[in-house]
Amino acid sequence: MAEERADLKVKTGKDVASQLRDIETRFKAIAGDDERIDCAELQVGLGLNDADYAARIFALVDRDGSGTVTLWEFIEFAKILIDGSPDDKLRIVFDLHDLNGDGTVDPEELTHILDRSLNEHSLDVSPDKLQALSGALFRSVDTDGSGAISFAEFKASIDAHPALRDQMVASASTWLKLPQRIPRDRRKGGRTIQALADLGERLWDNDRPWLALLLIYAVGNIWMFRQGALAELALGSDLFTVNAQGAAEALKLNGAVILISMLRHSLTFLRRTPLGPFLPLDRAIDFHKVVGHVSFILALVHVGGYIATYESMVDPDFFTRELIYGELFGSRIGWSGLTLVGIFVVVWICSLGFIRKLGLFELFYVTHRLFWLWFAFFLIHVPEFWMWVVVPGALFLIEQAVRLLRGRQPAELSAMDAMPSDVTRLKLARPEWFEYQAGEYVFLKHPAVSRREWHPFTVTSNPEDTTTLELHVRSVGTWTRRLNALAASEPPHRPSNWRKVYLDGPYGSPASDIFDSRVPVLIGAGIGVTPFASILRSILHRRRSDHPETRELQKVYFIWMNRDQQAFEWFVELMAELEDDPETRDLIDLRVYLTGLRAELTSASLTVAMEVYHKEVGRDLLTGLRAPTRLSRPNWRAVFSEIRAAHPESDVDVFFCGPEGLSRVLARESGRVDFGYKKENF
Repeated sequence: MAEERADLKVKTGKDVASQLRDIETRFKAIAGDDERIDCAELQVGLGLNDADYAARIFALVDRDGSGTVTLWEFIEFAKILIDGSPDDKLRIVFDLHDLNGDGTVDPEELTHILDRSLNEHSLDVSPDKLQALSGALFRSVDTDGSGAISFAEFKASIDAHPALRDQMVASASTWLKLPQRIPRDRRKGGRTIQALADLGERLWDNDRPWLALLLIYAVGNIWMFRQGALAELALGSDLFTVNAQGAAEALKLNGAVILISMLRHSLTFLRRTPLGPFLPLDRAIDFHKVVGHVSFILALVHVGGYIATYESMVDPDFFTRELIYGELFGSRIGWSGLTLVGIFVVVWICSLGFIRKLGLFELFYVTHRLFWLWFAFFLIHVPEFWMWVVVPGALFLIEQAVRLLRGRQPAELSAMDAMPSDVTRLKLARPEWFEYQAGEYVFLKHPAVSRREWHPFTVTSNPEDTTTLELHVRSVGTWTRRLNALAASEPPHRPSNWRKVYLDGPYGSPASDIFDSRVPVLIGAGIGVTPFASILRSILHRRRSDHPETRELQKVYFIWMNRDQQAFEWFVELMAELEDDPETRDLIDLRVYLTGLRAELTSASLTVAMEVYHKEVGRDLLTGLRAPTRLSRPNWRAVFSEIRAAHPESDVDVFFCGPEGLSRVLARESGRVDFGYKKENF
């Protein structure tokens, strides 16, 4: 065997040699010490869910039928998947369907492998639908009506979908979990500069108000730093003190600005005025974070500058370190400054993302409340600071008073349901004072879950419903998991106050600007669909009542992505209503993607089967919608190019709610076709 492998290296060169090393490493990782792979090990090693499906794969790899796979058998199988011709790879997939090895696939075999493939992907389909799916695919592929599918017929069915065939052929190394070999790019520097240029262009196209704000903020900081430094320089101070005082002046500006960034009620009011589109209101939280980090750096410069100055004064014969620091910390400026630094360090560290990722949201929340002390000690440290904070501070106190008053008025839950997809659905009576627009969000406190914590969630009901509010909460953190566990319990076992909740809001969001767009493209990833559920419900209600705002809409594209089938339960009834209602049927283009499926050998067959089923029945197999579910991730460049071609003269705006990584991709692709872009931030 070793001689054969060495000969193969000589014949095929370094690339194949590298592939062989990867395959051998993968084999050893699965096989363990005995250097042989049995069926159970193959299932675990390839991450297969279905045991019967894994047994079919194992039978194809175990060529001699010994019950174990050797290194050479594994290499031979992997070589076909990686370097074999498209027909060789299709032959493996066909053999996987051909259970009895007679060279054809009969209806029972096709039904069996589709059932195993659905189970492998954790897709729940009823027996009746499975039979309909298999029957539709069989009739489509068995073109000669022989009652059995030959390899030629199977190949023709896959070849009819070139993109699907290419995807299946290219995904083999991923399925085997082999490392991807990416060619080294020697133009890294040039590509980095181009990426920065593209980023700048996207920001200029979509975020000019944000860029303007950052520029004004930077100029303001530089000006304040300069004023403080020049004043100290005129006194003849050393460089350390000059920088320390420059930072102190800039901190006054930041202390006022950081309050403005958290005036949620005021910012929501501005959003609803004609000034809203020209202000970077969607970036309030981002700006708050920027100001927080800049303030922390300025505080370090201020403290570090004075420490350096005091250290330069230390002289064993005259001023000892103990004397200098004793005088400093015994003064009002000294002890208040020391306290300020201590508070700031605690607040800053506990505000970093890793704290919340560790499930320590309550630590973040409690330490963030220390900002009251920070402002108090800042005023003690620099009494004239009051001139900077009197206006934003007054507005902030007014908003806090409003929040406090509303926070004392409980709302009552009428229902709390734990949905199978780890989402909690809350229904409550809408308070009389709660006036909101579609797409806005609210802060929620549930005392039975936590007495202190407030969390933001988008309202999923529409504002035209004056009696009910609805929220959907995905279980992603400690608080949301506790809420879901409470909802999953039977009412007799819940705390007596489980119906009592408190609301703070509503607050504006980018999604509420959708009615200002002629062609909005709504993209929701998972629970990121929530703001768009409210908007789509509002569109449906307004179209039925002939509201003039919706008549301005030319087309609404709604793209919803989920990693698993169960997540579609959230709003599938709403989607079906939008498809069937004559007022919205032609207005809204629904596109549904199931993105959690990984590449495997029968993915192509399942995709073709679902397409054929949809053509026959007119409904999607998984959701029951008229819109088919695509078993893949969207090709955003192709999707956006198609929409641009359909609306060449119209302003198109993309609205997204979901993870930051995907947001960067969407922002880039939106810029390529001159789309506006907005992302939910709260």
